[in-house]
Amino acid sequence: MVTSSDVQEIVSKLSSDKAKAREDGIKLLTMWLEGERSIGFCKVIGQNTAKLKPNEIPQSETWPFLIKLLTQCVSLEISTSKRRPPKLIFAKTLRTAIQRAEDTKFPGNVYPLLSVVKTLFSHILDVINNVPSFQSEYGIILRHLLLVKEYRFHMRKNVYSGLMVFYLEKVATTLTEKNNTQYSQKEEIFRSILALHSLLENPAGDFPDHLREDIVKGFVKIFSYIRDEGKVSRKLIECINTYLLKDGPNLSCQSLEIHNAVQQFVFRCWLMTHDKGLKDALVLYARLQLNLVRGVTEGSLLVEQLLDVISKELDQSNSSIPGTSWRDGTKDDKFGTLSSSQQHLVELAALVLYRACATTSRATSNEKRVKRESTAARLKEELVKGKWLWNVTFCYLIRNYYTRISKDLFIYWFEGICASFERILNDANVEHAYDGLLWTLRSLQELSLMELPSNAQVEISLRSSLTSKEFDCGWQLIWSHLMHGLPAFSNITPVVDAALALLGSIISNDLSNTCVVPHDAWDLRLFKGMPSLCTLYFIACYFSRKGSQGDLRDILHLRKYLLRATLGSLSWNEPSLLNERLVLLLPAAVYALCAGCEPFTQCYKEIHLLQSFVDVIEVADDWIKADEYDHEKQLENFECSIEVLANIDLDSIIQVSSFHFHQSLRLPRQFRESLMQEMESCILGLLADLKFEKKPLSDIFFICALLCNFIYGLYFSRNREEVSSFLSKLGQFLLELLNYAVNVIQENKNDSRSLGFLGFTSSFNQKSAIVVSFKTFVLGPLFTQRRDGDALDVVLYDAVKQSLQKLLKAFTELYDEYTESITNLRSELLASDSSGSDSSIRISNHADSNKSRIMDMELDVDEDGKI
Repeated sequence: MVTSSDVQEIVSKLSSDKAKAREDGIKLLTMWLEGERSIGFCKVIGQNTAKLKPNEIPQSETWPFLIKLLTQCVSLEISTSKRRPPKLIFAKTLRTAIQRAEDTKFPGNVYPLLSVVKTLFSHILDVINNVPSFQSEYGIILRHLLLVKEYRFHMRKNVYSGLMVFYLEKVATTLTEKNNTQYSQKEEIFRSILALHSLLENPAGDFPDHLREDIVKGFVKIFSYIRDEGKVSRKLIECINTYLLKDGPNLSCQSLEIHNAVQQFVFRCWLMTHDKGLKDALVLYARLQLNLVRGVTEGSLLVEQLLDVISKELDQSNSSIPGTSWRDGTKDDKFGTLSSSQQHLVELAALVLYRACATTSRATSNEKRVKRESTAARLKEELVKGKWLWNVTFCYLIRNYYTRISKDLFIYWFEGICASFERILNDANVEHAYDGLLWTLRSLQELSLMELPSNAQVEISLRSSLTSKEFDCGWQLIWSHLMHGLPAFSNITPVVDAALALLGSIISNDLSNTCVVPHDAWDLRLFKGMPSLCTLYFIACYFSRKGSQGDLRDILHLRKYLLRATLGSLSWNEPSLLNERLVLLLPAAVYALCAGCEPFTQCYKEIHLLQSFVDVIEVADDWIKADEYDHEKQLENFECSIEVLANIDLDSIIQVSSFHFHQSLRLPRQFRESLMQEMESCILGLLADLKFEKKPLSDIFFICALLCNFIYGLYFSRNREEVSSFLSKLGQFLLELLNYAVNVIQENKNDSRSLGFLGFTSSFNQKSAIVVSFKTFVLGPLFTQRRDGDALDVVLYDAVKQSLQKLLKAFTELYDEYTESITNLRSELLASDSSGSDSSIRISNHADSNKSRIMDMELDVDEDGKI
């Protein structure tokens, strides 16, 4: 173990006015910072640092004192080394000491260098400007400190500007050197770019005007020399993207200055590079630049450039395997999903098509009108061919921009799809390649959710007019072709789910007057066993529609068969089946079968319009499987065009299509009673087998939501005088579940180890199972769409409300206990005498540092493998 005298020996040598003594002190400190000795040394220094009070002058055995002393030693070494380069061990030791001070596995306070970090930043700027041999080590120190937000706040603005200008010049100068193709020179460039990226990603406040000009000029200069298409180029594009995200809206026309400098490189590399990371960076760059364009004129050239390259990209990628990701080059597990890179590409493609079709529509010149017509015709041509990636782009075009594009264009594109739909369907079955069909169905699904007028005015010359009758016949034609082709692809889950979702939407939105399902279609395997979510949705829509099913007596046995299949395969032992979609769609399908009514139409219809449809009706468990994307939230609300800014208030109002209340089917009383009794018997049998024990609370709340929705359905399927004991039994089960949840929370609130059993994770975010399930329960239609006086059983309704109040109180107490335990645990760890290496629990002091620290790990290691 290190003693106080050991530390004082180091301090004495480092404080000496003799160079030899200071060098011996550096070597002695290095010995204590490496290997097993570092554990005891860092523990003692960290504990002493933790004892410092705010504004107290650090004593000699603390990190702030040692770091400040080391910077003084470095400065003396530089000033005394007139005829020789300063010794690198001084810079390495300072870098290692800072890393040890910030290492979270050692006890100590959260920000040990806070009192000296301001002078440390100034010291870094001074050294890198004067000592080239120290720039590599000091670049690592700078990146390390920039990760900590509390440290960045203490950097002077002139120091930040100086560092930024230095690294911009450093990168540009190094690129102009003749030997920059050598490995060591490339690594030096890359290190400088990493430091530049860290500065751009972690600015010390707003960018001042003079620095903004220096940054733009720096990028212009750098890209006048860039030739390499490897990691150097990729990191430089990432630097530009980071800057555009941080300061883009303040750049005005300066963003186009950057584009003028980089456009040759961007479009040369776009279709040629095999670097997945570079391609992703280029896609993000294009999207950012488009969003920053303010006027139609200044952005027209950029739109034309991107339209050309994006069209080639979509054609090129269309021939590749749909499940192939740029990032990993492997096929996704599930057919019909998008990789992260593909998602970002089609989002960009949709934005480019929107700009090309919409922004030029306001122009009066014939040239721009021709360009608009050409773009619309090109998209129609690709949709007619059934190209899957073009259809994906079309889905995003509808979802993101349907309120901004003239509806006559969507009708024009719909006409093209209808005319070629039978051929697309037949080609898929013949070639056993269903990508194009799948995404064509999803495109039609998006169109079905829009309120497309059948008598839209024709605005462009290439549009062929559609009469109201022809428009209605388009949806009828789609229905007929799908019913005819359903047996051929009924075993391909993503395709059949997309088809059923589309068919259900056609019914729900009254897009066709006649929706008939052939009797032999019900014999398909997809209607046997537990139906998928899309099958439930289709059943709910179809069996609640009057005039679509022929003679009721002929299909009574079909209703009973589907009812038994739907409820009979439900198992409480399959937690994956319980989700916010199932608890809504299962009761909807059941009541449509039993009573011919569908009381939940408004619920999931609203969700469809306000959220992504596939988030509600899972198609292949969502057709977007995207990686975590760092800048996704920053891209939201990032458009700076005059058109968007001028209509920001209008766009903030969600435009929802008018809701179509089609006439519900009223089954004869005899049939309805028979089916309702069948339903009640099945549900009560399932509940009798339900075991509460060892189920996470998320499952309990989903079951509560399911029961509430069954209770809600009774409002529409039974009169008050017809309410049987079924309601009371459902209510009793619901109360038992709520009481069980309250008891479990109260019994385990003092035991942090039980949180996992309860279904809690370390972060209570909006997507965690416990949050989703609870929201699904309390925001269900029973509580949000009925008044207290409408309750079929007032006593039961009051009892449920009282149980909910107890549940909310239990959650409040649990939250208080949890936050207190986390606070106590952190305090115990910081004050612990045990070695950090033996501790099984580590708490990160800097929440935003983990990812960035891993990123540059290979650059923080010397050739001999030592830190």
